Amino acid sequence: MDNKYYSNVIAEMKSFIDENGFKSDEKGFSNGKKAFTVNYDDNRQMYTLCVADISEDNGEIGEYTEINAWLFDDSQNEKDAQAVGIDFTNSLKKELGIKAKRNTSSNQIDLPKASKGDSIDISGFAKKMLDVFPSLKDDYKEHIASYGNFLYINFFGKNLVPLLKNLFESNNKKQIKKLYDVFENVYIKGDRDTINTLVAILCAASYKNDTATASIREMLSDNSHFLAAYNNFIPVFAKNKKLLKALVL
Repeated sequence: MDNKYYSNVIAEMKSFIDENGFKSDEKGFSNGKKAFTVNYDDNRQMYTLCVADISEDNGEIGEYTEINAWLFDDSQNEKDAQAVGIDFTNSLKKELGIKAKRNTSSNQIDLPKASKGDSIDISGFAKKMLDVFPSLKDDYKEHIASYGNFLYINFFGKNLVPLLKNLFESNNKKQIKKLYDVFENVYIKGDRDTINTLVAILCAASYKNDTATASIREMLSDNSHFLAAYNNFIPVFAKNKKLLKALVL
């Protein structure tokens, strides 16, 4: 893929770069204590963030270590590149021991709204999940306050997947039936990205967990197409390092 969004990633990181005294060099950026690089790996189809320590004695840059990576293929765009920059900035703040400043108070953040029209988008799916699991509402507000944008894969991986895993392990049929009614509606009416996200979340909730897998298969047994999508994606999910990192904590 043509690395045409590199400048968008760096632009999103520019305030952090300037505030922390980083200057560009032949490989990336450095500030006398730390050095980092942002590159696009064509083979992995990922943006990577690597960091190295700088020696106080001689100023030499040590070995670079990858601390974050984002899957980024031809289906993604400028907005996705901005999300990469936001997440890379937060990774660098952790590396430097800097507490992330919230962009706004969580009390001022609106919850996601229902999708307009017949199709369900990611925002509409998020609203449905917050309705099913009300405890996620505060988590959602905290997420937006910290990141400024809705990094939905990361949010679902950190907050929703553990709830689903517990539910499927408990095999509470009444609650699972209630959840399935929501999932089926999303699977039928969701746009492509939302459906793919839903299937990936189910795979994450049952990753290397026979009990949860059996519960999900039982839940989907009346919808052969949905069940096939889940079964077919299980081996794909297991090999996708980016999704595993984002959705399986």
